[in-house]
Amino acid sequence: MDLERLKAKRTTTRSLFTRLTTKINTGIETPVGENLNKEVKLGDLCELRCQLIEKINELKELDLQVEKVVNISEIEKEVTDSEKYRETGIVLKSRLDRCISSLERTSNILQTNQNTEHAVGVTETNVIPYKTESNVKLPQITICTFNGNCSEWLNFYNSFEVAIHNNESLSKIEKFTYLKSYLRGTALTAISGFSLTNENYDSSIELLKQRFGRKDLVINTHMNKLLQLEAVKSVNNLIALRNLHDSIETQVRSLQSLNVNTETYSNLLFPVILQKIPLEINLQYNRQRKDETIDIKDLITFIRKEIECRENAFSMSNPSGSYFEKEWRQTNQKQNHPIKTHFKSSHAMMNHSEPGSNCVFCSKGNKSETDHSSENCPLSVQARRDAIKLSNRCYLCFKLSHTARTCRKKYLACRCKNRFLHHKLLCDTSFPHSEPPKEGDSTDRSSNQIKHSARVNSQGQNPTEVLSALNKKYGDSTFLQTFVAEIN
Repeated sequence: MDLERLKAKRTTTRSLFTRLTTKINTGIETPVGENLNKEVKLGDLCELRCQLIEKINELKELDLQVEKVVNISEIEKEVTDSEKYRETGIVLKSRLDRCISSLERTSNILQTNQNTEHAVGVTETNVIPYKTESNVKLPQITICTFNGNCSEWLNFYNSFEVAIHNNESLSKIEKFTYLKSYLRGTALTAISGFSLTNENYDSSIELLKQRFGRKDLVINTHMNKLLQLEAVKSVNNLIALRNLHDSIETQVRSLQSLNVNTETYSNLLFPVILQKIPLEINLQYNRQRKDETIDIKDLITFIRKEIECRENAFSMSNPSGSYFEKEWRQTNQKQNHPIKTHFKSSHAMMNHSEPGSNCVFCSKGNKSETDHSSENCPLSVQARRDAIKLSNRCYLCFKLSHTARTCRKKYLACRCKNRFLHHKLLCDTSFPHSEPPKEGDSTDRSSNQIKHSARVNSQGQNPTEVLSALNKKYGDSTFLQTFVAEIN
């Protein structure tokens, strides 16, 4: 029979199947009354159930015939469409079975009540109602993918075996298609050479069991996870403690499912777990030990009870829980990270001596900003000293309201031969070896020195040459020229 003829026959069968499902739903929802008693409805539903089973088997046989001759590229679409009808049939059959069981149960109760009505005075109102349909929509069963990790093989295969491998309504080709869709990485590569046939499905399952289901590999994987657990140092980090306990419990139970007795690895695992828990819990466990026997189960139970006690204490002292969430986050962030103490360097203090300022020499106020730092200031050393003096700042840290002698940051002092305290940015060879002027002094003294020098050096010289000489000596200072006119 060619493909087109098979598809046409299957299309007709699917249409009949859809009509049958509509008829079954109507029969289930029809209430029992004067026109329809329980016995008649029960008989009709039993007949519909037989018809439904026959249609399901007929569709299954047609699907198998189509899958044998259809192109490989169309296999996935064919399997998906067939699965929709198969799921509809399974759900409807289950619903029919529940309704039939309900009618049979209520019929038996009514018959018993009628036989004993005169003796015990029981009426039909004592019939136990049975809900034939549930409005709860169960979540779809999902199977996790498998990428070749041996520790995840049992979890994957158990789920796959229950949902697909043992499902008699699925063909082996359909099971093989589902199997490949759930495999990733090395697991998919292992069976990628098998073609999509019934015989290769059994071979692929056997190959996966031999490759990833080896008992020795799975045991080694679980043991490595136990040995590589992350230690918890803070006893207040309940989240990390709970995760540690859950990880230990999971691996130990997985080993038990592989028929590995805890006594075979207790001597190895016992000191490892004690190193992973905080020191306080370690001490408490050793205090309460009655003998020197090593028991992994006893240690795990003690850790669990200790965590539960601390969780109860925290929840009772702070019912809202917000405080503990914050504490747990902070503890989790600080876990395994040393506390760092930050000290500002002289460069950082220079560049951030005042909030909102960059250069302490060029800023016009506490909140003004410049386009350069103090170390990159273009002013001369003398101009820097004048700026510090005019702003009443410290010669060491450039802060306000104190002098260099009372400054606590002596480590910022320049290590030159000058005996007066000053920052390195205020030091040069022309800095006089005398005490710098106090921050509160006026500028009259320097002005008098400039005037005196100008008076002495200007005798018999060009005014331009005098100003040039003064600029070399006094840096970026501003000079005023006074003209003397004779009055006759």
